[in-house]
Amino acid sequence: MKILGISCFYHDSAVTVIEDGKIAFAIQEERLSRLKHDSRFPIMAITKALEICRSSINDFDEIVFYENPHLKLKRIFGQVVAGWPRSWRLFSEHLPYFYHFKYPIEKIIRNKLGYKGRISFCEHHRSHAASAFYTSPFERALVLTIDGVGEYDTTAVHIGEGNTLRKVASIHFPDSLGLLYSVFTHYLGFEVNEGEYKVMGLASYGEPLYVDRILDRVIFLRDDGSFYLNQRYFDFSNPDRHYRACLVDLVGVQPRGPKDPMLREHKDLAASIQKVLEMALINMIRSLRSRYPYDNLCMAGGIALNCTANAEIIRKLGMNVHIHPAAGDAGGALGAAVNSAIQCAPHNPYRFEFSPYLGIDYPSEVIKATLEINNIPYRRVNNVSREIARRLAEGNVVAIFHGRDEWGPRALGNRSILADPRKAYMKDHLNAKIKFREEFRPFAPVVMQEHYGTYFETLSMEHSPYMLFTHKAKIPDRIPAVVHVDGTSRVQTVTHDQNPYLYEILGDFFKITGTPVLMNTSFNLKGEPIVSSPSDALKTFLASGIDCLALEDFLVEKDEIA
Repeated sequence: MKILGISCFYHDSAVTVIEDGKIAFAIQEERLSRLKHDSRFPIMAITKALEICRSSINDFDEIVFYENPHLKLKRIFGQVVAGWPRSWRLFSEHLPYFYHFKYPIEKIIRNKLGYKGRISFCEHHRSHAASAFYTSPFERALVLTIDGVGEYDTTAVHIGEGNTLRKVASIHFPDSLGLLYSVFTHYLGFEVNEGEYKVMGLASYGEPLYVDRILDRVIFLRDDGSFYLNQRYFDFSNPDRHYRACLVDLVGVQPRGPKDPMLREHKDLAASIQKVLEMALINMIRSLRSRYPYDNLCMAGGIALNCTANAEIIRKLGMNVHIHPAAGDAGGALGAAVNSAIQCAPHNPYRFEFSPYLGIDYPSEVIKATLEINNIPYRRVNNVSREIARRLAEGNVVAIFHGRDEWGPRALGNRSILADPRKAYMKDHLNAKIKFREEFRPFAPVVMQEHYGTYFETLSMEHSPYMLFTHKAKIPDRIPAVVHVDGTSRVQTVTHDQNPYLYEILGDFFKITGTPVLMNTSFNLKGEPIVSSPSDALKTFLASGIDCLALEDFLVEKDEIA
């Protein structure tokens, strides 16, 4: 049984292949097109999926799309009617574009791919829920999905038991925690659907002084865990700006432009919206848990990528939480595919064995040819982990490229930039000279799992493999480069079974320095996707201040390149 899951036409287009009950392949279109958050039909990703899985398109028993375009069209039309006449641009521009280029997805799939088999649709939040629950270790769980908006739902609650997912509650557009957070992302001068994680990082530099101006005025939390937005302050029919002038009057902080200076009040506003989000989530989950007394929680949707909020859920409620690393819209391709696979075999109880390393693996011959065609001097080493660890201990920045692409927006050790966390200046050095990004942005640590509890708060978890929770650092003075201003770190734990290449680098660095922790950030420059191919890696290496590049066991030194 082969199933192809597709998500596209909003942001982060992606594909997933399920073959004989296993996740065989998954990748975002951006990794191949090199256009960050590429939302187009993922033709390059599908082509690569066919190549990797050695299939033709009509070998697939089913292609499933991650949402229902019929319901989405109805919601958009209803939004036009409800917002008229302010919604005239939605009616004249967005609605015709959706109808002609996004709505006929079945026709698009057949025309572009020549596919003759079954095509089905999975509702947006069902896709999110399936992606979380069916990759979790839980037999029973509360499943919470929260984002901007799917078809109608902005929040959905499912109960997962065995092979079943039962929807028990939802909140509809325009009441949306995802849209609320995005409104303040734009307010603070960052790009929507791109800068939300910047707001999360910026929040640690401020104080939540504006909570009282947002809570019970802009958003209201009900005793049953639900919420609603005061629509007086929003205009979701305006494609340029989703908030009205009266929100500025209420908050009392001037909106920041993308190039404007970051003032103290902007940091305080970031801290305030982050605090409100956490309060809304805690209120919702606490209420749900009183009705559905489960200790296990699965989460997906864009809000599930908010690491600070995720950690607060565990601290305040003590639940076991599972979130997979592509919790946003890209993960919808995975969820749609696994949901169909479960429905095709409802009497075979299983969870999908999940690894984040689901993309493309490049053989040594391709790496060698890439280097030689570009006249890049290199050397091949027998013990690459020891060589990398030595360079890191000497203060060099090393980019590593090996195995298959990570699934999702986090670099988890296959397409990563590594550095020594003991040197406090490394944070500013990486931001300014390598990543070319804002100075307030934090960097994450990767730690050998057996040393997890020594260096970090464990949040009652045995491991944290996907970098989706912030943890309080126990000995921050030893690893200052990976401890944020609030004393927390977005931790990734790693074992030899999970990623032997990365684990061995950590092990050798530990032998040299006595520290089993490294800085780990994504192998990309500002505004670009994470690298996928050896050519991408080489281009990024040459355009940055990275000192050394390791492509599997091929080493390239910056100072040896003319």
